[in-house]
Amino acid sequence: MPDVIESIELKKAAIAAVFSSRTFAKCPNLARLFQYLCQKYLEGSASDLKEYNIGVDALGRPSDFDPSKNAIVRVEVYRLREKLKKYYRDEGKSDALVISLPSGSYIPQFTRRGEIKESRSPEEPASGRLQKVQSKPVALPPPAGPKGHVSIIPVNPLTKTAAGSGSPRWLSRLKHPALIKFYLFIIVGLLIAIGVLATRKSGYLPAEARSGSLLRASAAASPAVNSAQQAVRILAGYTKAQYVDRAGHVWQGDRDYEGGGTSSQPQPFFARTLDPTLFRTFRLGDFSYNIPLHPGTYELRLYFAEAIYGPDTLSGGGEGSRVFTVTANGKPLLSNFDVLSDAGGNGIADVRVFKDITPGPDGYLRLKFGRNISDPFVDAIEAVPSERGKINPIRIATQEDCFTDHAGNFWSPDRYFKGGRLAVRKIPVSNTPDPGLFSGERYGSFSYAIPVAEGKYKLTLKFAETFFGPNNAGGGGAGSRIFDVYCNGVALLRNFDVFKQAGAENRALEETFNGLKPNAQGKLVLEFVPVVNYASVNAIEVVDESK
Repeated sequence: MPDVIESIELKKAAIAAVFSSRTFAKCPNLARLFQYLCQKYLEGSASDLKEYNIGVDALGRPSDFDPSKNAIVRVEVYRLREKLKKYYRDEGKSDALVISLPSGSYIPQFTRRGEIKESRSPEEPASGRLQKVQSKPVALPPPAGPKGHVSIIPVNPLTKTAAGSGSPRWLSRLKHPALIKFYLFIIVGLLIAIGVLATRKSGYLPAEARSGSLLRASAAASPAVNSAQQAVRILAGYTKAQYVDRAGHVWQGDRDYEGGGTSSQPQPFFARTLDPTLFRTFRLGDFSYNIPLHPGTYELRLYFAEAIYGPDTLSGGGEGSRVFTVTANGKPLLSNFDVLSDAGGNGIADVRVFKDITPGPDGYLRLKFGRNISDPFVDAIEAVPSERGKINPIRIATQEDCFTDHAGNFWSPDRYFKGGRLAVRKIPVSNTPDPGLFSGERYGSFSYAIPVAEGKYKLTLKFAETFFGPNNAGGGGAGSRIFDVYCNGVALLRNFDVFKQAGAENRALEETFNGLKPNAQGKLVLEFVPVVNYASVNAIEVVDESK
């Protein structure tokens, strides 16, 4: 029987194999739920896997979520249970460990496959298919340990050595040929899983853990990115171990700070985000963060939302009520920074982005928040590996869920918007390899304030007319929908007619613009202004063109 350390590593490898599979790449919401359940299990927090916690922390439901009135958790866990069965029938049919969710439970169960025996029924020829695989439960209980200090990352058993021995620990314990065969099978599986993780291009890449957390790199692999780098996401003032956002990213509770205090925002809603949890808690006062990072280049994002000062708050005030400075390893990032002014009002999510951030010689990113007028604050901090000189591509699907396209690119759920409404139309769209990207749209009179670093950017807007047209619900055709699009006040499209430009309804259309620069607030502000009926857009892509 392998010891506890080896057992944990094998479980991590089994989790990583499922999480990085093609089966789950097509189901990002289920992958996010799977990740959450497994993380809690490995943390020794299986007792926290209650319907309410799962609904709020993993499925993004509000704090007033009532499991007795909303069956979303049971429905999604059922879907996850069936998806796991499908994975092990097909893509994972050779996996040594099988993960399942027993009926009536939210705690993952790990079973070990026995030897696959080939047999056939009287009706089958000698080349018949393999018969049912026998399994038996792994006898070890869920591993215990401090919350937030377990990682779901495959570790090669070859790197683990017995104390005082020059040979691997696992090798010294092999006493039977069948066990040797089993470990070789595991090693091959780990190498395959590591290869998959190294080559995937989208946001479903499990990264190495820091402080025991499962984190996800949000950029495609690049020669400029150190393979040891990993994303760091911290929710300032957040007291729980972690939060999984709508894009499937895992945010850790508050850590790596010095000084200041914590509080929470009183309002449940913030403009320009579908993830209000990222802005509900904050660290306030005279404080700093000393975040350990692997050597390399990072894209840094700081998250703010002013909910204390403003004309419609109890504190009153407005512009000038709070002004502060932020430095990174002694170098200024933000000077005389006023969140309310930067965002365009109170209660509005505001993100500032910085490229080419590197740890200091001591391996730390040291962020210092200094007071000018009133106390500085921050809601969240995100450092993601990136290519030197560029930020990672920003891809937004105007949907409530994320999307992975045919090339493996990750599209986040709708964000950075203000105004308009989301519509879902399951209408087949032609002229594209990714019709699912056009199943949602934002329509009305609306804007997007997309945060970027200094530089030049290529913007691609994706459209398809799925409402107006002879064969669609709205009828009509050319001239039924006309609108303008502006970027930072400059017209990109005037009197734009999707139906006319595409030549038909339900046909994908792209419009691309190069050399766009952010405004003084570090944003590409896209305004969609109706002329005839409502403006609309299906997806937005921003790519750094800086050299």
